[in-house]
Amino acid sequence: MSDRSKSPSSLATLTLSTLLAALGGCSGGTSDRDLQFVTSLEAMQILEQKTGAFGSMGDTVNVWLDPRTLAEYEKGHVPGAISLPFPELDRSYESRLRSAASIVVYDTNWNDVIAVSASKRLMELGHSNVYTLKGGMEAWIADGQSIATGPPTEAVEEQAGRQ
Repeated sequence: MSDRSKSPSSLATLTLSTLLAALGGCSGGTSDRDLQFVTSLEAMQILEQKTGAFGSMGDTVNVWLDPRTLAEYEKGHVPGAISLPFPELDRSYESRLRSAASIVVYDTNWNDVIAVSASKRLMELGHSNVYTLKGGMEAWIADGQSIATGPPTEAVEEQAGRQ
């Protein structure tokens, strides 16, 4: 192996290529037109709603989903959000998200594609009430909303169906 193939720029290029290939894999017929973008206020209203006729289904599980890495989640996340890194989404969807009535997905900022990719993938997995937070954590903070730090709590994980 040549010294050039071991350089940091080669590793960065390989990593970026792998990530783009993975994100590009979400093209199973879902497009940006299918996405429902919401503001932080709209997202909070959606997640506070009960479902069914006139709220007849009572309390339901509505989820904030953070598909970023666990390290990014621990640095700052929407309070009560579930950490489920994008590469684990397919494997963990059934056990952790299938029962959610509504899911609001967010990422870091306006240019981050992780939330869009995760939202599309959730729709491809058959989830119908998926929303994407416009501007991610950057917009959340700009709107004056609080953030939490640290690892996911047991209560959040129980809500997500992890046992």
